[in-house]
Amino acid sequence: MEITVEKLLKLESLRTSQVVAGVQGLRNTVKGVTIMEAPDIVDWLAGGELLLTSLYSTLGGKVNYREFIQNLAAKGVSALAIKIRRFVDKIPSEILETADEVDLPIIELEGNVRYVDIMYPAMEMLFNKQVIELKYYKEIQERFTALALQCEGLAKITKTLAELIENPVSIFDNQKKCLHTTDERFHNFEGMTTFYEGDLLSKNFNSYRIKFCDLKEEPVYQVVVPIQALGQVRAYLIVTEINQPMREMDFICLDQATTVVTLEMVRRFAVREVEQKFSNDFVEKLISGEIEVSGIRERANLLELDINHPFVVVLFSLKYLDECLADTKIKQDKIAFQGIKAEIQSLIMNVMRMRMKDFILGHKGDSIIVLWPVKVSSQTIEEIKRAGREVQNNAKKRWKKIMIGIGISNEAAEIEEIPRSYKEAQDALIYGEMLQGEGAISWFQDLGVYRMLCKFGQTNNLDEFLPKALRKLFDYDQQNQTELLKSLQVFLEYNGNSSKAAKALFIHYKTLLYRLERIKEVTGLDLEDNQNRLELELGLKIIQILNHRE
Repeated sequence: MEITVEKLLKLESLRTSQVVAGVQGLRNTVKGVTIMEAPDIVDWLAGGELLLTSLYSTLGGKVNYREFIQNLAAKGVSALAIKIRRFVDKIPSEILETADEVDLPIIELEGNVRYVDIMYPAMEMLFNKQVIELKYYKEIQERFTALALQCEGLAKITKTLAELIENPVSIFDNQKKCLHTTDERFHNFEGMTTFYEGDLLSKNFNSYRIKFCDLKEEPVYQVVVPIQALGQVRAYLIVTEINQPMREMDFICLDQATTVVTLEMVRRFAVREVEQKFSNDFVEKLISGEIEVSGIRERANLLELDINHPFVVVLFSLKYLDECLADTKIKQDKIAFQGIKAEIQSLIMNVMRMRMKDFILGHKGDSIIVLWPVKVSSQTIEEIKRAGREVQNNAKKRWKKIMIGIGISNEAAEIEEIPRSYKEAQDALIYGEMLQGEGAISWFQDLGVYRMLCKFGQTNNLDEFLPKALRKLFDYDQQNQTELLKSLQVFLEYNGNSSKAAKALFIHYKTLLYRLERIKEVTGLDLEDNQNRLELELGLKIIQILNHRE
């Protein structure tokens, strides 16, 4: 309920006055009334004043009226009321012309009007406005405080705010998921990443106005308030100005609602942290096999987790978190790293929830572990891969340098098989990236011969099965600084095609032939023999596995 120049003109003492210039500024907000008694009055103004004057202090030709009016407008004066037929017969033309240019209302007063007849009613109106605002603020504060104390939740908060401001209200989390809305037309918030480009509405109250879409003939705008809790933006409170623009009193409601939403987000975060701690502990015990089946089932019942069906272990490995922090200029400390991990974990949970409800999530180090329930075996792996790609794409939009590798295990039919499946997911992650590069989404079943070697290596020392011929070749390279082992590997990868292998190695064809002869001499093996080549290929894969394990 702002007091504008237009509203003040309805006072009885101003009914005989008239606006003679600057009519475009009639909606200027009036915050006080003062009398001009010296030409340097501009230095003593705070802005928002209705200035009363007879221009007596400006007589004598010492004041440049054009500059004077420009200074008043720059200071934020609401209007200038000039009494005529007291010391001046008419308002100087320079004042009127300049006032029209800067939209500063000029009110012409009759000479018999007393200043006190204007000041007293105006100050009473301003005082009443402040009393009304304080009373309204108290009522709104009590109403929203009751919602917070009763833990009514976001649905009740948004409904209450929407009723008070007469506009739809929505709340989104920091992953663009709509937590609640009072109007289903506004359950999407596509402008979340660019809303900071909108107009900042107040320096004291962090809120922005952005253009939403054309639902009517006129553009529709949204007021966006980022909800910060525990050092991070946790949610966004959005008001869509579809019925009417936000009024001054509406921002009082919005301010109180923001506080309550912040408390609700902190409460949710605390509950989630406790739940996640128990879930992490449960997953860690499960994948390590350190607890008996009876103990697992007891803990699952306590956490209300359904473990009576097969699972696939999905392992998300996070890399280059430090570079993500460098990009965002955030201090690289433990809390900052945990913050990014928590956001990625939240992102994964949102993607999972779109597909199912019975998944179990935990984390270990820089890895996030998902126990994905299997409904239909033939469809599960493809669905996991689609979910994995969605997680990777969403993470890339937020952190360009982050790399998320994903390993997928075979199905664990019983809960006792989870430790085995976890090891398979680890191997799928490691050897999948070895074969496909960083950020690969790898299923253990697709590893081929590597899968066999990984299985074999779980109960045996692979180093013992490395062919002696490759040991000799490795020693020869070390002593002579040659690359015979690499040349052999590329030659075998190209199925013995010397021409293609030479091109891949960027060497002359005859150089490769020479190296192959040296390989035969060092190893004593005929590379044309299929059995020898199979043994060497398996040996090279064992070397890759051993190198990655180191």
